[in-house]
Amino acid sequence: MRETIRNLIKDKRVLILGYGREGQSSFRLIDEVGGYAALDIADANKLSAAVPDNHLVIAGPEYLGCINQYDVVLKSPGIVLPRAFDSYSAYITCQADLFLQVYGKQTIGITGTKGKSTTSSLLYHVLKESGLDVIFGGNIGIPVLDMIDSIQENTIVVFELSCHQLEYVRYSCHKAILLNLYEDHLDHYGTVEKYWNAKKNLYRKQTAIDTLYVNPDFIPAKGDCPSDVITPNISELPFSSWSDIKGCMLRGTHNMLNAAFVYKVASSLGVSDADFMSALATFKTLAHRLEYLGQVDGVDYYDDSISTTVESAISAVNAIDNASILLLGGMDRGIDYDPLVDFIVESKLDLIILMYDSGHVLEEKLCNCAGPAFMDRIHYIHDLKDACAYAKQKAQPGKAVILSPAAASYGVFKNFEERGDRFKEYIFD
Repeated sequence: MRETIRNLIKDKRVLILGYGREGQSSFRLIDEVGGYAALDIADANKLSAAVPDNHLVIAGPEYLGCINQYDVVLKSPGIVLPRAFDSYSAYITCQADLFLQVYGKQTIGITGTKGKSTTSSLLYHVLKESGLDVIFGGNIGIPVLDMIDSIQENTIVVFELSCHQLEYVRYSCHKAILLNLYEDHLDHYGTVEKYWNAKKNLYRKQTAIDTLYVNPDFIPAKGDCPSDVITPNISELPFSSWSDIKGCMLRGTHNMLNAAFVYKVASSLGVSDADFMSALATFKTLAHRLEYLGQVDGVDYYDDSISTTVESAISAVNAIDNASILLLGGMDRGIDYDPLVDFIVESKLDLIILMYDSGHVLEEKLCNCAGPAFMDRIHYIHDLKDACAYAKQKAQPGKAVILSPAAASYGVFKNFEERGDRFKEYIFD
């Protein structure tokens, strides 16, 4: 990796675009490699971390205007460029692109609108517990360039990839997992087609000796994927339900499919059925992903704050047999809520609590398609704290309350983690 970076930046003017966790990681490695003509930083905000005086810092709302003053730009995920990246004279790349260029042949890349963190974490856990040399990084929070000193020739890399990381990649991984593609991130991409196109970069640069594991509902168009395509199926799992695995914390049909992906990939790497089942029994579910929080007065509470799509909220309700109260709503990003409205009208939920901007959208849609009797089950409560208080008041012993917002947290909370933490605080206060 250091040699690849050295060849890329030698005698070049280099810009770190975005100076969060990944930007700081890129800066450290490039500064260590050296050989550049300049190494500067541009960010929309004033930097919170100190930078040596010999590096220029460009901060403020016009920070993107300096891109073409540089030869090489390392862009952090989430930064929206005002035009197509290949229209700039600068060579724009990112950590994911550089990492796959060097380590793609030993990398398993995972993406999807929902389920990628659970699937990535589960795959890493199964491989690690089975005795394989494996590391885990990417969108889960560990910049991949921070891991390079841990990678040996036979190390397997489990790489969780977001749409933002995939948007600028020119290389692919040897094994790729595409879980699903739903409507999301329209505030960034504008159209669902542009969002899906970013995700599809996962496999577009694969070759005939590579493998794409894909949900059968999202098989690539003919000619769009050059690799071997495999479609995992729940029926192939060596168990029939989660209750077959003592101690397993996973729940729901959606997680059965996630497990089917992991089983297929792990089997291809020599993991036995016995080792696979044993690893499932010790896997701890991730926070805020249909996480069981516990009981209050005989009521079960689940935190699915990661939910930003219609499909994830529907999956959450279907996964919990005693689901009774659903908390929905957050930032309105213009997604199509009609499938969720149809689901709610047909569901056996006792109470649906709507919140924030998208809650207003859902309320209006429900009013237009449901009768007065049904609307008695719908309540709009502006903020999460009051919604939790109302849910605790109305919940019955033996039933479950689920936070699965089907909306982004931004505008009210820093991120979905903070939203989930506040939910837990309000419920157990």
